[in-house]
Amino acid sequence: MHMMGTSSREAVDESGDSALDLHLGWCPREIELDSLKTSLFVNDCAIRIVVLCSFTDNLALALFTGIRRRKATGVRALVLWLAYQLGGWAGTYALCSMSLSRTTQQQQQQLAFWAPFLVLHLAGPDNITAYSLEDTVLAGRQVLTVAVQILGASNVLYKQIYNRNGSGGALLWVSVVMFAIGIAKYVERAVASRQANLGKMRSSNKKCKLGKRSFGDVKEVGNERTLLVAHGLLHITKGAFIDHWDNENPLKSDAARSQIFGHGWEEMCRVVEMELSLMYDILYTKVAVVHTWFGYIIRLASPVVSATAFLLFWFQGKDEQRSADVLITYILMVGTVILDVRWLLRAIVSTWTYSFLNNRPDCWFHATCLSSGRWRLLCCLVLCLDPCRLLGKEPTRYRMWSGTIGQYNLLHECTHGTISMFGSLLKKVVSDDSWMEYQYHDTRGLAISLEVRELLFQQIWEQLKAAYPAATVEKTNLLSCSSLGYAGSAWKNRELDEAMNFAHAFQETILIWHIATDIFLLVSRQYASPSNSKQVQVIMALSNYMAFLVAVRLSMLPGLKLRSLYEETHKALVEILLKEGYSGSLIEKKEKLADRLIEMEKEKQVQISNAPKKVCNWRPGYSNHKSRPAKASVLYDENIILSDGAKFAEVLLSRAWVDSPHIIGHIEISPERYKRIKEMIPKLEEQVAFDISVMLDYIFKAWVRILMYASVRCTRDSHAKQLACGGELTTIVWIFNEHAGIFRIPGDARDETGELGT
Repeated sequence: MHMMGTSSREAVDESGDSALDLHLGWCPREIELDSLKTSLFVNDCAIRIVVLCSFTDNLALALFTGIRRRKATGVRALVLWLAYQLGGWAGTYALCSMSLSRTTQQQQQQLAFWAPFLVLHLAGPDNITAYSLEDTVLAGRQVLTVAVQILGASNVLYKQIYNRNGSGGALLWVSVVMFAIGIAKYVERAVASRQANLGKMRSSNKKCKLGKRSFGDVKEVGNERTLLVAHGLLHITKGAFIDHWDNENPLKSDAARSQIFGHGWEEMCRVVEMELSLMYDILYTKVAVVHTWFGYIIRLASPVVSATAFLLFWFQGKDEQRSADVLITYILMVGTVILDVRWLLRAIVSTWTYSFLNNRPDCWFHATCLSSGRWRLLCCLVLCLDPCRLLGKEPTRYRMWSGTIGQYNLLHECTHGTISMFGSLLKKVVSDDSWMEYQYHDTRGLAISLEVRELLFQQIWEQLKAAYPAATVEKTNLLSCSSLGYAGSAWKNRELDEAMNFAHAFQETILIWHIATDIFLLVSRQYASPSNSKQVQVIMALSNYMAFLVAVRLSMLPGLKLRSLYEETHKALVEILLKEGYSGSLIEKKEKLADRLIEMEKEKQVQISNAPKKVCNWRPGYSNHKSRPAKASVLYDENIILSDGAKFAEVLLSRAWVDSPHIIGHIEISPERYKRIKEMIPKLEEQVAFDISVMLDYIFKAWVRILMYASVRCTRDSHAKQLACGGELTTIVWIFNEHAGIFRIPGDARDETGELGT
């Protein structure tokens, strides 16, 4: 009995120990195998999901990248940003998982066949290499990443070849060729991104001199003709962005001048917009490496190899393969074939190809394709397949600037009601900069009408004519180093400065004139005047646009980036409005606020101490005023920018004989202030009164000069960054100025066409 009891206890103890072992994780062999199978299944599913994610990201980049030329916001822009961020991660994760996965031989063969597609996805489509300019700066740091990703894909492919002892059939070796093409395209992307760096581009241009530049007559019409002209003059825009000019082979200017100036400012604008679009290609796409002999060979071979792989897989037995894997493979192959054909046709009909062959007159393809007209015939056949033609759109229209400018008005911001519910929600979710970009460019942005555009560029044309008068034929027949290069660029800017008499403290100048313009228009009741509607529209558009640059896109302005200037001005306006408590419509509140600002400027504040106060001791912000005047106004103590703006508006109203109870008697203004206002409107030197329309014209010209100064003094990096966000009006004006400074505007260009009036 005792022995039986002992054995029973031992059996219980053993069973207890087994249960304890199971509880502590000492699983039986069957449970371990089930766990391993589950882990392998989850890993296989993750690989397949990530492979599809990589394909989707690559497809989204190919379809939506083009929107950045005209607009950088909206749902499609968000999809594009997500695809760019996730694309590299998905491909890298999939390759690492494939390289470390433990699968059957059949599954390993499937993974080896997917590896070349993942490398192609990592290489990206031909229409994007960088999302922002910073990506090109960091391109050199990605060399190690590229090498590791290629090694991972090579390992997957090598294991399959090794397991089959080199006898994997035709499909395996076609995969190897596809893998080689993927590596070539990946290296292309890295090289294109590195070459797009402005500093690298400048160094390369110094080392590699351009060949002889020619500019012949172009027989095409419309935007296609303009695009070919832009190719011939692209070195001007490129030289402006990298601050370097190759003057070893000067360009004869007569033909170029007749092409771009013979039809007035309209043709010039189209050429400049096309050149900036081509510059976008250089900075953010693979165009620099695609349009080379190596790039053309890759684009010719890629669709042939991918189509061959598709046919071989189509006829291959698939009994041992999962249906899900077969479906994924077909998706990858069909998408790759379609995209490869697209990139090939895009390269063939691109004007970059025309420029490539045109710069090589001794090449056999030049005589065979260009001179014989076969290239144009082929382009016509391919473009017939373009969906844009079926929709009645111009295929080259995407290269034109959208024509939308941001709008920000200080008085409107202080007097308008609350924002929409969606705007309030968006403001809480995104950053302040993103919300302001959405609010003041996407929502309230102004699409420039043809009338406003005509008035604006007519005046810019006139200002450039005054700054760059045409010289004699002997001096301008050849554009050599005497007028170009770094010294030439500085000389052109100095000429423009002297012709336009630019002032300092630029952001403050913009805000002062923004306030002065609004007060002048409100007090003179010009908002609703039908006779001056065009002038008022263009003045308001420019004033609000420059204020938008101060408030939202400060990087597009020269000088210190002092956001506090407009913030303090806005704060002072809000405080004044809260004290007064105005009611009524939006226009009525604006008019009452404008009247009140002039009243406060007339009211003198008694200084407590006889010693002058330094501005920095009693007011936050910055100003040209070194000390507080003895007879400072009430508005001056509230905000100096508001005070200057109200005083300038008071002077303009008095000289325009505006009937207002606030504009009576002599206007007291210090010599320093009067000098600053005369710098912007030199005609005020004449002690005479002007008609209201004449004064509006002077205000308009002052805003054009402010716009031109902002354009030519903005940094090159800021212009380049904005190209990836839809472009900017200041960038167009900057390149406009570069062309005018080089070619000089003929004195009879305007008169012969009859397009520009005085």
